[in-house]
Amino acid sequence: MKWRNIFNAEFDVIFSAALMIGFFSFLSKALGILRNRIFAGEFGAGDTMDMYFAAFLIPDFLYSLLILGILSAVFIPVFAEYEARNKEEAWRLANTVLTVFCTVFAVCAVIAAALAPVLVALVAPGFDDAKQAQTALLMRIMFLSPILLGASNIIGNMLQARRRFFTFALAPVMYNLGIIFGALFLVRPFGVGGLAVGVVLGALLHFLIQIPAVMNLGFSFKPEFNIRHPGLLKIARLSIPRTIGLVATQLNFVVVTAIASTVASGSIAVFYFANDLQFVPISIIALSFASAVFPFLAASYAKGDMDAFLSKLYDTINQILYFIIPASLLLILMRAQLVRVLLGYGQFSWEDTRLTAAAVGAFAISIFAQSLVPLFSRAFYALQDTKTPVIINISSTILNAALSFYFLHLMGAGGEFARVVGVVFRISDLAHAPILALPLAFSFASVINLLILYLAFMIRIEAFDSSRIVPSLFKINLAAACMAVAVYGALLIASEWVNMQTFLGVVVQGGVALIAGVIVYGAASHVLRIPEFASVAQSFSLPVKRIFLSRIFPVNSSE
Repeated sequence: MKWRNIFNAEFDVIFSAALMIGFFSFLSKALGILRNRIFAGEFGAGDTMDMYFAAFLIPDFLYSLLILGILSAVFIPVFAEYEARNKEEAWRLANTVLTVFCTVFAVCAVIAAALAPVLVALVAPGFDDAKQAQTALLMRIMFLSPILLGASNIIGNMLQARRRFFTFALAPVMYNLGIIFGALFLVRPFGVGGLAVGVVLGALLHFLIQIPAVMNLGFSFKPEFNIRHPGLLKIARLSIPRTIGLVATQLNFVVVTAIASTVASGSIAVFYFANDLQFVPISIIALSFASAVFPFLAASYAKGDMDAFLSKLYDTINQILYFIIPASLLLILMRAQLVRVLLGYGQFSWEDTRLTAAAVGAFAISIFAQSLVPLFSRAFYALQDTKTPVIINISSTILNAALSFYFLHLMGAGGEFARVVGVVFRISDLAHAPILALPLAFSFASVINLLILYLAFMIRIEAFDSSRIVPSLFKINLAAACMAVAVYGALLIASEWVNMQTFLGVVVQGGVALIAGVIVYGAASHVLRIPEFASVAQSFSLPVKRIFLSRIFPVNSSE
């Protein structure tokens, strides 16, 4: 009974929902690391992994374009609008969307599967005939996954709209477990095809884990293929700008990869390794809060309650900044330790470590901007405005490409700019400094993206009051500065007591500095009376069931 209640829990507190989503996001990323280690250990960097990743590329792109681009931003606001008027109409809309989109997914998958040999020749022209044939087989199997993930995503959006976040957050964990199961147990009976079967199994688990929760809401699937449904047409119309923006984002990374390939050997790897590391706090903290608050914002706007809309937005901005500012400072101060622990072994040299750590630092200066952009974008989506954030994002993408070329030119010239960058990010050999042009350009573009998005929101919502953010921001920065001093001091002191040439020594040094930083940041937050700290302290001081389950398990007044 209790497990049933957990799966069907409705979250009325944004912080609790974000904390739970963040936990499962962390767990999913940990499983992703385990998955990659299993791949490396079982298959190495050879033909099998080449075929797997090449086969995975097109189904993943199809999923990103049709599902993330169309449904992730627009379904919830439209569903909330229908639910505010009539719940039965909302369920009818959900059935229509599920039927039509799953049909579209299936048709696209069948066509793509038929064209698999052609697609493989495009994405992997260097493969010989045998590898291309095997890759085409893997790709055909994997094309089942977008259908399952598409249906699962729609169900997950329904759960989000009704503030049921548990199974929605758990689904990506199940997806990774399915892929891991395929790598460990399906390769022997099915050969390399077992990897593709594992992907499909993961997608199936992603779908099945959410079925009981959505049925508990009262949803019953009844096929309704009505392409003229007003809600479906509205979703399609609102999706067009979002899809264009997603394509622009994907093209941005294509451009960055192309530029990096002209710099020096290893530049692409340095960029993506550093980007993956700096994105961890954004994913766990910022995206969790943005996902948690989105249905609240959509519901408030659908009901015409702009006071509640803005109140939730203010609180979420402050909560994200309270966690993300110290996280970005920790990343800057401990970037070398982090890179050495996670990547510094085998063929990954000390010079690779230094360059990747420097790139992490260049990325980290814009983590606050990268964290708030998804929140403000979702605020626009909740207002059913998908054009404004997409136009700004496309402009930012163009700016990023232009700045990449410009910074690369400045650093390649070896002038004052390159020298300053080398000093700031501790690059002694200026010949390697051009590698930092790409993360620096990315950071500058991200900050400008946020500024324009922020100004556009203030113009759109005249009642938006920046004074609700600035006081907390000043206190957060002051507490984070105290933390930074403590972390830097702890790093210096610990380095005198441990052997920094060993893995254990680096881990101990980083652990001591992290503990010192957390203690000082908490103490400074308490002294400065930062409201977000009070909320965190109150949440963690309560029993777990009172954090998440106060609305699930009845608590006797005598307790």
